[in-house]
Amino acid sequence: MNYDPHLSSRSPVAEADGTIRLVRMDLFPVAIPLTRPMKMSGVTIRHAENLFVRLEAVDGSVGWGEAASAPTMTGETLWGMTAAARLVWDALKGRDARPHMEIARRIQSAVYGNTSVKSAIEMALLDLLGRKLGIGAGDILGSRFRDRLEPMWMLGNATPKEDVDEARAKSAMGYRFFKLKVGTKTIENDIISAVRVREAIGPDAKLCADANGGLSLDAARRLIAEAGPARLLYLEQPLPAESIDELAELNRLGTVPIGIDEGIHSRADIETHAQRGAAAGISLKLIKLGGMIATLDCAARATDLNLSINVAAKVAESSLASAAASHVAAGIRDFGWGLSLTHVYLEHDPVLDPLRLADGTVAVPQGPGLGVTVDEDALRTYQVPVPR
Repeated sequence: MNYDPHLSSRSPVAEADGTIRLVRMDLFPVAIPLTRPMKMSGVTIRHAENLFVRLEAVDGSVGWGEAASAPTMTGETLWGMTAAARLVWDALKGRDARPHMEIARRIQSAVYGNTSVKSAIEMALLDLLGRKLGIGAGDILGSRFRDRLEPMWMLGNATPKEDVDEARAKSAMGYRFFKLKVGTKTIENDIISAVRVREAIGPDAKLCADANGGLSLDAARRLIAEAGPARLLYLEQPLPAESIDELAELNRLGTVPIGIDEGIHSRADIETHAQRGAAAGISLKLIKLGGMIATLDCAARATDLNLSINVAAKVAESSLASAAASHVAAGIRDFGWGLSLTHVYLEHDPVLDPLRLADGTVAVPQGPGLGVTVDEDALRTYQVPVPR
């Protein structure tokens, strides 16, 4: 988006008292092709339709944020996200960014819902502050318990053979954690994929499965019973989000721990699933919870409730949002169900310094802010028009 007077309140001089006054917001809605379509239960994703947010302070300091549109997960489209971002900006422009918790509360209260937009703007705020102060965005929010993370690779092919071939190839590249998409093939082929992928990756690698709510109760029972040799670490969202009693029934079997993703949009959702015995663990996405701050708060509550935790970016976000997810994962003390980073599925990652796998792990970015530099020229290549 070119300069928009509606999104600016620039002052001609910087304040002498150190105030970091927010004066401009630019929006970059993009559609970036995936390297190949990702098939999930109920949807096939071919492009990442994401919103990048650029915040600028009066002294020229800049921060970037990103969030994926997810109509089936948060109800947001690029069109709606750009409109909501302008409403949030009305509550922020001209304000001092230094009291970041106060600004974060303003972001959350500026508009109902729209958690993806809130996440992107809060991310840009923390990136700007970190760059201005010379510290990592995660360090602004609390402790860091690890400097490297083990990301998982998602397998979501049409046939078991393709899943196995891809698992072998990624194992050779260093991946030691895999998530198999189920509920998109027949249940027989889901079971075959799980067992054969385990054979391909060996006994020491981690393997979980994710149905995105696409299984019936009978199919989920069968998968749990017949995919025993796959030694699944957990089965994520086997049933639709509203099927809490049936999810509790599966969890009580005690054979494969049940994880919840689509059913988690708030701290209250975490408490509900825990109280009803419907979850052994949860998946936390910044776009569903409204940002890094809320995600860390939800992680703390999940830990109190003895729930395992997975942190996940949405398919597919760039290294910018993946860096934010990494900072969050590094700040969670008890973190056992892995990290899903999704920049690896993009045809082009529009940053100058993408996160890279080394020895099966990625480093939490060490630079100021999110530690990732956006390539604005690349963003403009993939920019798409949205109604004003």
